Amino acid sequence: MIEKDFVDVEQIEPVSSESFVEPGHPAPAEAEAAINLEADEWAEDETTDWGGEKEELIPRSWVLLLVGLLVGGLGGFYLRPALLPEPELTLAPLAAVEASDQINLPDPHQAVMLAVVGGARHFYGDPNAPITIVEFGDFNCGYCGRWAREVLPRINEEFIDTGVVRMAYIHYPILGADSMTAAEATECAAEQDRFWDYHNAAYDHQGIGFTPENLTKLAEALELDLAAFEACLTNFSDRLSLEDDIRLAQIMGVRGTPAFLVNTVPLAGAHPFEDFQQIIERTLAGEFQ
Repeated sequence: MIEKDFVDVEQIEPVSSESFVEPGHPAPAEAEAAINLEADEWAEDETTDWGGEKEELIPRSWVLLLVGLLVGGLGGFYLRPALLPEPELTLAPLAAVEASDQINLPDPHQAVMLAVVGGARHFYGDPNAPITIVEFGDFNCGYCGRWAREVLPRINEEFIDTGVVRMAYIHYPILGADSMTAAEATECAAEQDRFWDYHNAAYDHQGIGFTPENLTKLAEALELDLAAFEACLTNFSDRLSLEDDIRLAQIMGVRGTPAFLVNTVPLAGAHPFEDFQQIIERTLAGEFQ
């Protein structure tokens, strides 16, 4: 149905007596009521008394035109459905869709893993690897360092280098101010695409005290751009990313470090290589998602 524009009668300003007064003929108070008479009443009274003088009162043509438009428009609006009824629309029925085994229902464990992986920023390994190991770590954590030195190299050799596993890291610096400073230093190394080199160096040199000076020495040993590294560490500006990591770990219920997700299987603590190997092999066999 095509919509038409009609005059909104509520927006029409009322006509005042001054609109009809000719110069030199001030209207008395009674004229205020006279100008609001209906058009048919004006047609009956061709003259009116203006202070004893008889003058012909002729309604202005645009007033009659406006009244005619309003009456005709409103009449057409209400009479059109009776004269020209709207045709009935026949809608085709929707196709019936039956349940199918081919439709995969969302797995809550996979959804959790996707959320965690989506929150991680540091990866290495084949991005198409079937298994992802996510580490929640603190560079001041002794067990984290032991796992990084003893277990991670074997996972690299057996699974990451062969394209089976990719590794991800999420900061969880909960062991003091030095933990946060070390996390900031790894982010500064990440600006030079050296996060994982600095990750390994920090775990290899636990106990030196993660002061800005010592962290800069690690950067120097890795042959990073020292000027850029020091400027980043001195005025670190990405604290929000670290806070997001901490928040994600807390949402996941991580209470200590290290903690891991092997696809959808959680591991708390510095588990030996054999535990990771078993989970990886069983995941590949389809026992875990």
